[in-house]
Parts: sequence; structure tokens; C-alpha cells
Amino acid sequence: MAKDKNVLPGIHKMRDELFWDREPGAVSPEIEIERAINLGGFDYIKDVQEKYGMDKFKEVLVNKRNLSRKAVNYWCLQLGIDKSTTRTFKTDTIWVPFR
Repeated sequence: MAKDKNVLPGIHKMRDELFWDREPGAVSPEIEIERAINLGGFDYIKDVQEKYGMDKFKEVLVNKRNLSRKAVNYWCLQLGIDKSTTRTFKTDTIWVPFR
């Protein structure tokens, strides 16, 4: 089997476009989970949950502030976590897009 040069090691081929700003091998589990929550589809999120475990997924969900409030709200409902305990909902928005 030929090795695909366009795939970052340890990252699923279907979502490697999420890591365009990272050097191969420089993607931490936290960054991969964060980007999966913000930008990944359900299949990719399932893969990330299996890869790192639900405890790590929940840790990132609760402790990272750069997450979409909609995504955090959804996953908190799914996992039975009080969204007010998450850093995303404890922190004021980082930026507000122009309208």
C-alpha cells in the first residue's frame, strides 16, 4: 500500500484540511478534538471520541474556550453536562463578527 503524502500522521484523511496551519505531527489531541467539535461532522467526532476516549473529549469540551457555543450546548445536552460549567459559557465571547 502506497503512503499518501497528503495525510498527516495520526489524523483521519477525510478531515486533514482542518489542520492546514499545523506541521505534520504537531497536532495535539486537544487541538484535534477542538477542531472536531467546531468543524467536524458526526462521523469525524465519533472517530475522535474513539481515538482519545470520552474522558478526554469531555475534558476538552469543558476546559477549552475557543469552542462554538452551539456545539458546546449540543454536546452538553448529549452528554449530560451542565453547560454553565464549561469555559465557553463562563468566558465572554472572544470576538463578534461584523454584520
